Amino acid sequence: MQEPAPPIPRTISSWRRESSDAVIVRLECGHDRHVRERPPLSSHPWVLDDAACEARVGATIECLRCARRELPAGAEAYRQTSSFDETTIPAGLLRAHSTKAGAWGRVHAELGQLWLCFEPPLSLEVRVWPGSPAAIPPQLQHHVRLDGAVRFHVEFLRVPPRG
Repeated sequence: MQEPAPPIPRTISSWRRESSDAVIVRLECGHDRHVRERPPLSSHPWVLDDAACEARVGATIECLRCARRELPAGAEAYRQTSSFDETTIPAGLLRAHSTKAGAWGRVHAELGQLWLCFEPPLSLEVRVWPGSPAAIPPQLQHHVRLDGAVRFHVEFLRVPPRG
């Protein structure tokens, strides 16, 4: 059985009221998270007061969807790298690096396979092959490991601001 992924701390960028004891917070990663005050299951008393909710903007809260590498709804591609192979891959992709805040990546294998390796806190390796791209949440350290002859590219996505 696989261990559950550790939650990833993310900054709250905005919020909206859902009910008297619940809010939906928008996180810097583009995910929305429902936060409720329902002891003993969840204790977030700040959701009961609008001023306390506003004061939480800029604070961190855990994002389980980032831990599962789920692209946020509405994520749109805005840039793509050229294709790389085992002879043209930039050295920087082979060592730990990350995307900027709010920028998601998605690795697409065009030929062969490679491994997307996440550093802690995820400590996870994901196999990428044609037709099975892998998502990279913002600001998580990762690198690629090649597995023989390969050709791949990276697509970058972001979530437009809520309007």
